[in-house]
Amino acid sequence: MGWHIYSSEALPNPEFMGRPGYTPDSEYIRFGGVALPLIPKGTWLKLADSYPTLRRKDWRDKQGEEVEISVRRFKGIIENPERGFAERGVILLDHEPSSAEKEKLERLSAELNLKFRKKHIEFYENQRQIALARQGTYPATPYVDECYELLRMEKPYSVEALQAQRSPGEKAAQQIADAISAGQENSARAIAEAVTEALTRPRTEAKPAPKPGG
Repeated sequence: MGWHIYSSEALPNPEFMGRPGYTPDSEYIRFGGVALPLIPKGTWLKLADSYPTLRRKDWRDKQGEEVEISVRRFKGIIENPERGFAERGVILLDHEPSSAEKEKLERLSAELNLKFRKKHIEFYENQRQIALARQGTYPATPYVDECYELLRMEKPYSVEALQAQRSPGEKAAQQIADAISAGQENSARAIAEAVTEALTRPRTEAKPAPKPGG
């Protein structure tokens, strides 16, 4: 059946390669000098049962000895909370998942990944506040930027957010003006509709007054 691995995000992410602030080395799942292949986003990847590596007795052992690292060894790395792979939604199975398993585990992976991204944003914002308090900076990484976008949260370093921080009264005044303008527009529309209705309403013929004694 073979080992299968799944992730809701690519590890490492090819789109971030070469961008400032991104270190793909930390995104590989490693054990004993061996790294698993790049894990694509949202795809069950079949792994080999083991991967070869060279083991040397000491620095003088130039030839070394080829050994096989079982994929089973990577399970502990993935589940290690300090590494955070399982928390990000990485799932490793010792068999090919059924359709029912895929549906259940893919949903679980997506939920875990979003929770991880929220925690990542919280950590970033805390560190950014500490840096700003010290008159420093704490630039956002490509991953942080993507987290804000996926969670549809306002980026504190966006142009709009920075403008609001510099002149908070200006933003509030604009919001009040917009509300007043909207209210006036709605009021004018209601009056216009009432006038139109009055002008287009069919007239009722007045009945003649009854004659005296009639």
